[in-house]
Amino acid sequence: MKKKKDFKYYALIFVFSSIAFLVYMLYLRIRNGEFDIELVKSLFYVPIMFTVLLFLFDLVFDKIFTRKGVKGNVQFDAYMQKASNSIQNECDFSIEDYTRLRSDQRFQKGLGQAFRVYDNGETQDLNFDFLERKFKKDTNEYVAFQVVIKEVKKMMEKSQKDYQK
Repeated sequence: MKKKKDFKYYALIFVFSSIAFLVYMLYLRIRNGEFDIELVKSLFYVPIMFTVLLFLFDLVFDKIFTRKGVKGNVQFDAYMQKASNSIQNECDFSIEDYTRLRSDQRFQKGLGQAFRVYDNGETQDLNFDFLERKFKKDTNEYVAFQVVIKEVKKMMEKSQKDYQK
C-alpha cells in the first residue's frame, strides 16, 4: 500500500527548503559582500510557496495516477470480501481472534500470496502446498487459512468455467 504524505513530511520539506535558502543567501553575502534586502524579504515566502507547490503537485499526481490501480484493487477487494465472509461463516472465532488475524503480518502476507495464486495461478515457488505450510496446524491462523485456500480454489474453478464459456 502506498503511504500517504502527512503534515510531518511537508513540515520537513519546509524546514529543509528554508535552510537551503539561508545557505544560498549566505553564499551570495560572501560573493557580493552585502545582503540584498529583497532577498532577505523573500526568505519569508519562498519556502512557503515551495512547500505549497509541492503539496499541490503531489495532490494532482495522486489523483491522476490512482485511477490506474482501481481495477486491480476492485478484484483484490472482492477477493478479500469473499475470504473474510468465508472465515466468518466457517470459523467460530471470537472478536479478539479476528482482531489478531487482522493484525498478524504473516497472515496478511499469506492472504496476499493466496490472491497472487488466484490471480496468476500456481507457480513452483508459490502454490497451495507452500501456503498450507506457513502456519502451525493447531493455530487459529491455520484454520482460517485453510478456509481461505478452499475459497481461492473455488474462485479459481469458477473463473476457469467462465473462461471456458
